[in-house]
Amino acid sequence: MSLEKFTHVFPAMVTPINEDGTFNYEVAKKHADWMIDNGIGGIGVLMASGEYQSITLEQHKEYVNEMVPYIKNRGASVIVGASRERVEDVVELMNNAYKAGADAAMVLPSFYYHQSQSEIIDHYTYINDHSDLDIMVYNNPNVTSGITTETMKELYKLPHVKIVKDASMVIDVMTDYIFEAEKADDVGVLCGCDYLLYQAYATGAIGWISMTANICPKLSAEFHKAMIVEKDYQKGLELYKKLYPVVNMTERFPKPTQAVKYILEEVYGFAEGISLRPRRGLSDEEKKLVIEWSNIRELSKTNDN
Repeated sequence: MSLEKFTHVFPAMVTPINEDGTFNYEVAKKHADWMIDNGIGGIGVLMASGEYQSITLEQHKEYVNEMVPYIKNRGASVIVGASRERVEDVVELMNNAYKAGADAAMVLPSFYYHQSQSEIIDHYTYINDHSDLDIMVYNNPNVTSGITTETMKELYKLPHVKIVKDASMVIDVMTDYIFEAEKADDVGVLCGCDYLLYQAYATGAIGWISMTANICPKLSAEFHKAMIVEKDYQKGLELYKKLYPVVNMTERFPKPTQAVKYILEEVYGFAEGISLRPRRGLSDEEKKLVIEWSNIRELSKTNDN
């Protein structure tokens, strides 16, 4: 079954960046190793929390060429964020990710210009026809056109569309996608909203694209195992309750990338460095809020350091 490689928690991994704007591969690899050692079976590279929006095409390809083979050699699946306004740029990044060994690319509809539903179908059809890499359709109406259930049913028919990330933050939208995917041939839905993860898994999501798993990999992996492997929904609910302060913070705090990087540095000792413009660092008040809101010092004790 081709969906096995996508039936994981995929941390939307933050990208360590030096003061001069270059990538810190040493820290990136240590962070990836730590997450995998704590039970994570897949990693999302250069997704939104990885700041893909703020790097050039060449920087994107450089990072993918370094990190994807490294993660794959550790035995984890990899999904690469490849959204761009120009569809030709999307295909260029996808083809590079395919050569590097990625399992799929996460792609939004075109942003800024709000596409019609027929244009969304055309967008993904073009991508499907011009790359051999599998596609994760990304529904996020907060940043671009929302994808209707009827449109998603059409996208399920494309050979390379294997998974969907729903970040609508509306459970009935995700439920519609899941139920329609179950009728389709070999397509699965991953939860893209951290605080709806229990509801999504209980409804039939096969995995989770997670900011939380950057900082709580072991608990996140245990939750996934309880819900998918063990089918122990009571155990899953108890783990969800433990995770809830973090998932609540990562979805509702206005600077989630900076918050995750700060926690990785302050609590776990990973030198994540700066965030790229237009993102700026956290104030002292925000740092205090993030630590207290997430309850991360207590939850960090569950990870293997």
